[in-house]
Order: sequence, then structure tokens, then C-alpha cells
Amino acid sequence: MIVDMRLRPPLKSWVDKPQFSRGAKAGYYPSRIGFPRPPSAEQQSIELLLQEMDTAGIQWGVIMGRQSAAPLGVIPNDEIAEWIVQHPDRFVSFAGIDVSADPETSLAEIDRCLALPGFKGISLEPGASSTPMTTDDARLYPIYEHCRDRGVPVSITLSGMLGQMVGASWEVNHPQPLYKTAKDFPDLQIVISHAAWPYVQEMLGVAFVCGNVWVSPDLYMVGTNTPGAAEYVKAANFYLSDRVLFGTAYPSRPLVESVEVFNDWTFGPGVKEMVLGQNALRLMHMDA
Repeated sequence: MIVDMRLRPPLKSWVDKPQFSRGAKAGYYPSRIGFPRPPSAEQQSIELLLQEMDTAGIQWGVIMGRQSAAPLGVIPNDEIAEWIVQHPDRFVSFAGIDVSADPETSLAEIDRCLALPGFKGISLEPGASSTPMTTDDARLYPIYEHCRDRGVPVSITLSGMLGQMVGASWEVNHPQPLYKTAKDFPDLQIVISHAAWPYVQEMLGVAFVCGNVWVSPDLYMVGTNTPGAAEYVKAANFYLSDRVLFGTAYPSRPLVESVEVFNDWTFGPGVKEMVLGQNALRLMHMDA
């Protein structure tokens, strides 16, 4: 079974964002890395998306919520919730939380979303917020504490590319501050979406010494020609087999082709199955 840890469907609020909008801008990433534009994204078709998931062998798509600065923008959690109700056997979500909001508002939104069907964790993008911050910023600690106390994982998106899209400093998405965060909250499971690319070795170093840090490289791992991708695979085969997660970053990458090129990697016995789905199911406390 395959669990895609970063699959964003054509929700109403998403289709006007860069990844879904039609034209040259939407095709920038696929064209740069040699992948076709997904037909379902081009046509903004739910039916085609489900067909592509079936063809790729993807059972679950994890919708990473977003509450970030423009042009990334905001996707209302209620809109995600409606989608999950319509497709309860194909999608779950990490609710997007605005890290620049006052703590009481953020914590109330966490509790509200976790009470809804299909929400398995919380998604933060501190380096792409309206007030960009590193992962160890004190303003984030009430959120970490809240999620720890409720036993739900937190996804923190770290990527130099993400920060530059909102005009943030490149360094704000560096994984070094994550070391302090992970040590301060050893009982909190922390997923790093985009795996802090291009800071690959630094990210893997933090994950080596912090057993509560999970690495989700998504589009930066599925292609064998992607710089740094082989290092994620080496880590999975060496010491990180139980904390590496598969993802496509759809619609930035197509589903079928992403799974095909991922299968070009060589993994040790049982490791591929863990990365493709078993780890994600365990993280989210889901049955196979």
C-alpha cells in the first residue's frame, strides 16, 4: 500500500494557486525536472485524480493544510474537511495552522480540526508565514506543546525553495534550529515535509540524533537525478528506515511517473514497503 504524504487535490481554494493554475507558471517545476504536467491538474479534474491514484497504486493521499503568506496563501481547513467527507477512504489531512496568529486562536483551531473526521496531525509552514520564523521560535512552542499533549504529529515544511516564494530569507528554512525543537519536545513526532532540501546532509544529521524527527522528502527524493536524493535513500537503507516517508508533492509532480521513478531506487529487504506506506500508517495511527 502506498501513502502519499503530500498530495493536494484540486480544492476550490487551491485551483487559483501557482501549482494548479494553467499556463507556463504552473508547468515550471515539472518542466525543469523532466516530468509532464499531470492531466488531472491541468483539467482540475477530481475523477482523473482518483484514476491516477489508482494507476499509481496510491491508496491514501495526505492533504497538507496551508496557512501561509501570498502567493502560497490559505486553504481553509473546512474546505479540506468537506473533501475528506466526500472521499473518506482515499484522503486524510494535517490541518493547516497560521503560526502568525495569536496562540489562543491557533490552539482552538487545532482542537476544532482534530475533532473532525480524517484529521491526523497539524501542518505548519513557519518559514513561509507572514512573519517568517525558524522552527525553534518561541511563538511556536505553545503549538508544539498542544500537539504533544494530544498525541498528534506535526508536519513542518522546510525548504529553501518555499521560503523564496514568499520573499523570506533563505536561511529561515535551515534545519539546524530543528535540533533544539526536537530536543525540547522529545515526545512530539515531527515530520519535515520537503526534508529541508537543499540542506540534505544537515537534515539527515538532525534526524540521526533526534529519534522523533521524520523525513518526508517528497518531490526531492522520487527522481534519481535530483541532487541530494540519493542521500535520503542511503539514510533509509542505513539508520532511518522507520522514519522516511514517501510523497509526490502533487500537483507539482505527477503521481504515476513519480511512483515509477521511485521504484528505480534500490532498497534493502522490507525498506521500500516501510517508506512507501507502513511508516506513514504507523505515524498516523491508521490500519493498513
